[in-house]
Amino acid sequence: MSRHRLLDTMKINMKLLPIKAHYFLVFAGTAPVLPFLPVYAWQQGISPAGIGLIYTVLPCVGLFSKTIFGVLSDWLHIHRAVFLSSILICALGFFSVYFTPVLPLKPNPNPGAKVELDCTSELTTLSHCFSKLRCGQNDFINSITTNTTTTCQVTCKLSANTTEEVCPLWNVSCPSDTLNFNTTMNLMETNVGDLCTAFPLHNVTIAQSEVLVPTCPAPVSLNCTSICDNTGLMMYLEAPPTLPPETYEELVSNSQFWVYLGAVVVAWCGLTTSIVMSDTTCFQLLGSEASKYGEQRLFGSIGWGLLVVVTGALIDFVSAGHAEKDYTPAFVLCVAILFLDLLAASRLQITGREKGGGGAGAVARLMFEPRVVLFVICCVVVGISTGVLWTFQLMLVEDVAYAWDCHFPAMKLLQGLIMGVQCFGGELPFFFLSGWFIRKLGHVHCMSLVIIVFGLRYIIYYAVVNPWFFLPVELLNGFTFGIFYATMTSYASFMAPPGTEATMQGIVGAAFEGIGVATGGLLGGSLYRSVGGSRTFLYVGVFNVGFTFLHIILQALVAKFKPQSTPPGGSSSPVVYMPPSDSLRPVVDEGDHGDDEEEEDC
Repeated sequence: MSRHRLLDTMKINMKLLPIKAHYFLVFAGTAPVLPFLPVYAWQQGISPAGIGLIYTVLPCVGLFSKTIFGVLSDWLHIHRAVFLSSILICALGFFSVYFTPVLPLKPNPNPGAKVELDCTSELTTLSHCFSKLRCGQNDFINSITTNTTTTCQVTCKLSANTTEEVCPLWNVSCPSDTLNFNTTMNLMETNVGDLCTAFPLHNVTIAQSEVLVPTCPAPVSLNCTSICDNTGLMMYLEAPPTLPPETYEELVSNSQFWVYLGAVVVAWCGLTTSIVMSDTTCFQLLGSEASKYGEQRLFGSIGWGLLVVVTGALIDFVSAGHAEKDYTPAFVLCVAILFLDLLAASRLQITGREKGGGGAGAVARLMFEPRVVLFVICCVVVGISTGVLWTFQLMLVEDVAYAWDCHFPAMKLLQGLIMGVQCFGGELPFFFLSGWFIRKLGHVHCMSLVIIVFGLRYIIYYAVVNPWFFLPVELLNGFTFGIFYATMTSYASFMAPPGTEATMQGIVGAAFEGIGVATGGLLGGSLYRSVGGSRTFLYVGVFNVGFTFLHIILQALVAKFKPQSTPPGGSSSPVVYMPPSDSLRPVVDEGDHGDDEEEEDC
């Protein structure tokens, strides 16, 4: 290869450098906070059901913001103003989340712990049994290294036989078939078994009469409830004195919940609008080289992957020795990098295309095309799966990790590595190869591939026992996000009538996020609460596999009964699902022949 040929190959298109820098910075800026928002909300006292509710509201907000601002930017030609202001709003919104208050705890309506009174001729104990081994079950008892005395109020239910046996022996009257007494226990003398823990009783006071060593000639067992003055003991006995709000009614009655939701909504509006404007601007800059979209977008994956790993390690580092994770580094990095992105984005050449003849009516007619409707439905299905992933994946990782090791030491590092593998092992190479996939398979088969891989990925999640095995599974994110996102955005760009590019990006993005991700958050929250994390992903995975076969059948029927479609915008390129030979054919305005000298630039 000659020297001049080599220089031509290495030639860099300076016009595309700002969009590369923007993609890198906007995703590097959101990576420290966005993936950790569900577990941060959990730490702030919001239940899984509440988190599902939040991630149902957010995509609906995104649907509104990206559609409205996409239409306004096309109509008023204010793409630049909308773009830059959305980045600023995103930065301020995410930083404000850091200052939201923790939700207050509510009194436990059933404060008594379920215990069993075992009275024998030698010893009387209160015992508590767990239904199954819990992670860190005996941490409280093991932390006691000195004599620790606690006082408890105990109420026991008596049967006819036990009333005759216990009450006369203890020389007390038992009105209403109940035995009420106060007792003291030394927690250093606790007898810990596999599932049951026994606390020997010492001084027992019944009706102001003290029984030093209550015993029974024949063994007697009574079901009782106990309220003790040691909060740690009550939590160990699965009866904490206070509880976080769990139901939707309890959540919405808390002003702290609305403050948190409001901050996240502001950030989400800015984020979703900036992504729509980013993709619209990118396709405008690429012009006839739309197949190079993935080569620009992969810089976003690089930024995301780098910062999410660094952030996870920083959170673990600053949180060492603390009961809760400290997310301060995440929020500081987020706001700092997003302000750098604001500077980079200000150098972009952002202009809207001239309005075409089709206008809004062309967009409306386009949405009645059977293939376009099916494409939008597929975006919704992928959105449902993505909503479950974005909202509950890290919670599933924590469940699996703590089941594997009750004191798993590298939780945030693992979660950061998971995000890193998703980016560097999945999104990065597949964004680069996305043009090849779409050319070879076409949009139809790319969408089928994405959905079935999503199903297989979630079924594998169900089988994971060792949390480190999540890492290789995340390579599939290249299909489920990299290929999908390139397919969705490029298809929207091609099918848009002239002058409606931002509008169409907003519509398909709203279907994916506003309907799909919202449904995934709501569905995932309900499933997570009822069947647990692993089964939630299993059920969604099976649904994806089934929908893949339905999609193939529907596409065959559409191809048979309506083999061709004419685009409302009047373009010679088909706006339906494109065959491989036409899948990346650009829509070129009359008189626009591109720039031959830049066709080989990256």
